[in-house]
Amino acid sequence: MIESLNFRRPINICFSVIAATFILVSLLIAHLQWSASEEAYKKQNRVYINNIAAFMDTYLGGYQNSVREMARIAADQHKFEDDADGSRELRSWMIERLRILPDAISIIHADSQGRFIRLPYIEGASSWDPRKEPWFTISIEDSDEAHFTISRDPFANKERVITISLPVINGTDGSNNGVLALNLDIDKSTKILDSIVPPTKSRTFVMNRDGEMVINPGYPIDPAKLKALARYARDYRGDFVMDSHYYAYRSIASQSWLVVHEVDEKELNGLLWNQCLNIFWGMLFTLVVLFFCWWATRAAMNTIFMHIATSIRNGAIKPAAVEEMIFEEIHNSRQRQEKISHEALTDALTGLKNRRSFDADVVQYNNEPLTYLALIDIDNFKKVNDTWGHAVGDMVLKTVSELGLRLRGLENITLYRYGGEEIAVLFKGISQEKAQSYLEKWRITVSTRKFRENDLKISFSAGLSKMGGASLPEVIARADKLLYQAKKTGKNKIIAS
Repeated sequence: MIESLNFRRPINICFSVIAATFILVSLLIAHLQWSASEEAYKKQNRVYINNIAAFMDTYLGGYQNSVREMARIAADQHKFEDDADGSRELRSWMIERLRILPDAISIIHADSQGRFIRLPYIEGASSWDPRKEPWFTISIEDSDEAHFTISRDPFANKERVITISLPVINGTDGSNNGVLALNLDIDKSTKILDSIVPPTKSRTFVMNRDGEMVINPGYPIDPAKLKALARYARDYRGDFVMDSHYYAYRSIASQSWLVVHEVDEKELNGLLWNQCLNIFWGMLFTLVVLFFCWWATRAAMNTIFMHIATSIRNGAIKPAAVEEMIFEEIHNSRQRQEKISHEALTDALTGLKNRRSFDADVVQYNNEPLTYLALIDIDNFKKVNDTWGHAVGDMVLKTVSELGLRLRGLENITLYRYGGEEIAVLFKGISQEKAQSYLEKWRITVSTRKFRENDLKISFSAGLSKMGGASLPEVIARADKLLYQAKKTGKNKIIAS
């Protein structure tokens, strides 16, 4: 009994389930927020690297077009022959082109014999052999593509320059007039990488597809890491995670170089944690409120039980009667519900089930085996009402119904007031012979019953029909037809099919 009155355990379980559910939902929301924010940051980095790559492509592409134009002019005007006038004319034209290229350091035209023209002109450069430079080796064997390489310009005291080189092919006879190269100041390209603010703390650099650094704004990067990056970055653009770092890349310079954007996952996770921090603060605050509600509920229930115990001790409530009062209230409430439900399905006059109950039950009966339907009508009932009055008519209906209920015993027989003086009977799980025997016993009992009113004789007629094998309206119509035959052939009889 004491255990049944313990309110703490149900309250603890209830609040524990609520708290656990809330924590799980909060963690799920935090996980979804984390994933969405992570994808948003990665998208920002992809957009950033695409913008840088597009700018670099535009920047280098403009110089590439200038090199193509100069190579075309050089192919037509310069063949490294002893034509001083032609050479001076070409030099003048190339000097003019060099002046309008802001980041250009020098222009070099060299052939396979080692002869070259360098602008601006440098005294004492005759000992330099351009054929040993990587840009010459790559371009002399190609007839179309411009090549981007990192080389040095010894005459400008530049250890590292960006060289754009292109073979010089004579458009008339197809002869190879050497290679034209344009050297760009690499520091200008480095400033481009430094001038654009990234969305997150990161490092941006340019490398080639062989895993060699091209443009580095000053980051210490392990050459082995560059080789590994080159193995991952095989497409035109993409992103991936390697060694706890997130990388986004895109190709530039005729796809021979890669602009790479590196973000430390610790930095990215820090940003994501800040995004989800509000969710965890909200979860913590809600758990504190939930804990307070749990404590307040326990305290309130404890106070109520203390008042009840005090009242029992002082005699306001009889000892050991509190749980009985609660049980009695629950029991009475259940009885009231059952009474309401019973009255809704029971005819008030006869005590039989009403038409609503019949309509609900008959559908189920018609789908089950060994079921029968009987329709009963009290003979000459209108004459009873006209002769003795409606009060006697009601008494007759009630008496006939009570006799039917009394005689049915424990059989699966259910009686319904079908309407007016009509009664319906549903039989389940019994044979037709037993059903007809019950109806005959009921009919004889009613017809031999003596009433207080003189000359009052009561009888009824009935039609008994097997259910199933047809629709419900057809079954009811068949029973009604048999009842009509019983009425027509003398009344006070039962006809079965």
